[in-house]
Amino acid sequence: MGKTGVEVTRRSFLKTAAGAAATAGIAGTGLAIGRGTGEAAALPVPKKWDKQADVVIIGTGYTGLVAALVAREQKLSVLVLDKMDVVGGNSVIAGGGANAADPVRQKRQGIEDSPDLHFKHTFEGGDMINDPEKVRYMVDHALEDCVNYLERLGVVWPEKVVRGYGSLYERTHYVGSYKDKAGRSWRFGAANIRALMDKMDEIGQPVLMGHEVTGIIREKPLEGRVLGVEVKAGGKKLYFRAKRGVILASGGFGANIEWVVKHDRRLAHTDTSNHKGATGECIKFAEDLGADTLHMDYIQAIPYEVKAPFKGMFFEIDGEEIRKVSASMPYRIFVNKDGKRFVDEGQRRDVIKFAGCAQPLFEPLPMAKADTIEELEEKIRLPKGSLVEAVRKYNAACEAKKDEEFSKNPTILVPLKTGPFTAICKAIKRHHTMGGLLVKGTTGEVIDRWGREIPGLYAAGEVTGGTHGANRLGHNGTVDCMVFGQLCARTVAKVKPL
Repeated sequence: MGKTGVEVTRRSFLKTAAGAAATAGIAGTGLAIGRGTGEAAALPVPKKWDKQADVVIIGTGYTGLVAALVAREQKLSVLVLDKMDVVGGNSVIAGGGANAADPVRQKRQGIEDSPDLHFKHTFEGGDMINDPEKVRYMVDHALEDCVNYLERLGVVWPEKVVRGYGSLYERTHYVGSYKDKAGRSWRFGAANIRALMDKMDEIGQPVLMGHEVTGIIREKPLEGRVLGVEVKAGGKKLYFRAKRGVILASGGFGANIEWVVKHDRRLAHTDTSNHKGATGECIKFAEDLGADTLHMDYIQAIPYEVKAPFKGMFFEIDGEEIRKVSASMPYRIFVNKDGKRFVDEGQRRDVIKFAGCAQPLFEPLPMAKADTIEELEEKIRLPKGSLVEAVRKYNAACEAKKDEEFSKNPTILVPLKTGPFTAICKAIKRHHTMGGLLVKGTTGEVIDRWGREIPGLYAAGEVTGGTHGANRLGHNGTVDCMVFGQLCARTVAKVKPL
């Protein structure tokens, strides 16, 4: 990688995975969406196709890679494209946890769970504007098509199921680890991507990086079958034909500040946790064909470490007891620049988003570590006695198993008694766009503005809407991508080729 128009192999991925992690803090690019006309950009059918395959897949995150693997299992020929030079999109820099009712692990912990309860939490957590058909399909396939699928590829999940940040229940498998053939160890989202890429290498499926899709080609502007895509690579314009279908696995638009502000001006002064290519243009290209969208103004923002002043800043505090229980944020406490807690740390992500955004900016400090709370308070320059009092009250709540201040769930009340204690300066950053293309929940087919399927066009993952509604439960994102990426591949396999 590093050059446009190249195929990615395991070796080249290893050299550049560190570069992907560095993109997590890149601010919005301001890239405009679409082809610049503001009108439907119908592309003529080319006289000549440069490449062809049964299925053309756009994107190399969880969705795109698993769609490619399942398509190959279905004996289809596959072209996988990505405009970036590094595999993985947002997936490779994500936490990588996965929610699923797990009768084996959860039973050992005495946790009662089921796909029905997962459905209830997801549907209610999204304010019941989710597509129930889509949610039902996801929760019913979460264990087999996400947790177990990655496990079969070599990802090792912890035996203990925890409450992931914003997941609202102890069903999060967090975090996975993976050891590749060279003996290198991977964790978080990179572990899942590495496992998927190793399988791609094993079956000899290349990935074409530096291939930017610039339009989708349909037989007629708003009618007929999708035939393929227009691509820019190495300074050339190319045309790739899809004999059975095109799968959009291109992600959301969290790094496109212009489009974010168009839908939610409250996020105008936020940074993003997304990689710089998360700009959403494939949504626009699908709209050019008549595709419908939903929930575009629901944009999730969550705490991330910062090194420059941003609106919505606070400190995340933990201690030895918490680290022994889980690395997930709900078990820690958040305090503002006055040294006071301001929210239930186990609440919905949108609740924490708005509580966090209400905190004033201040000059951030590097991560601090101290043996006592008093020393930590001094290091992060909080008012004298403020953090000491906040921790005293919190520890009392843990002992009583009742948080009088914010009603934090007793299952995640873990005291701060033993050092070393740490404080990380965090701010609310744009993280996930819940809205996107409207698709049929049991096939992945993209639906147009008249309620009709667009033949030959499929989409899964963050490029779509409907799964999460107004608020995505933490660690449902991995499941969304893995489950619906496979669904699209299985649907395309049933299509008669052109």
